[in-house]
Amino acid sequence: MNEPSHRLRQRTEEQSTVEQGIQRQKGQTAREFATVEELIRHDAASTDVPAAVMTRIQSAVINEPAPPAESWWRRWLGR
Repeated sequence: MNEPSHRLRQRTEEQSTVEQGIQRQKGQTAREFATVEELIRHDAASTDVPAAVMTRIQSAVINEPAPPAESWWRRWLGR
């Protein structure tokens, strides 16, 4: 048997075994989404927001002015 080709085949088999193990550890499988909204919802559910970002978002929402009681077009048309 040709020794270099045997080593190459053995190394290739080891690499594929390691790659399969890594994929199993991750537990990730390919997934298809019917809509973009479904993809975004899945991503939002599986992504943790860092605490610093969450604090900045909450403070920005608190400082946001309340919407007017009447629609802009009703104010503009005087209805």
